[in-house]
Amino acid sequence: MADHRGGPRLYRADRVAAATLTDEPVRRRAGVELADVWEVLRRQVEERPAGVLVTARVRRSRLDMLLRLRGPQLTGPPSDGDPATVEFAFPDVRAARGLLGFGTDVEVIAPRAAREELARAAAEAVALYADATDPD
Repeated sequence: MADHRGGPRLYRADRVAAATLTDEPVRRRAGVELADVWEVLRRQVEERPAGVLVTARVRRSRLDMLLRLRGPQLTGPPSDGDPATVEFAFPDVRAARGLLGFGTDVEVIAPRAAREELARAAAEAVALYADATDPD
């Protein structure tokens, strides 16, 4: 946890690549208690409304990458087998579009609204790139 641009933020410990101990004293905003800030930030992470639960199948060979990029949205561990089944909690159906970056390695299987949203997004991409001429 640290301030960034005047406000508190949480940072994932597994993303810290290096740290250096300095002699500089810690600077805290006046009247701010560390425990209070932690409680607010913790609630923002842990108590987010699910919005929509999306179930998908993912090829085991791409599972590690999916977990690294979409781990915070997972609601539990992936199933065994290939493909593995995973469940995500997204704020809305449109947020599931981020799974399209995995191409055919990830298939959303439920809910129907999420499948329809991904089909719309894929159709928009096909329409955009259907004309292979130089856009300039």
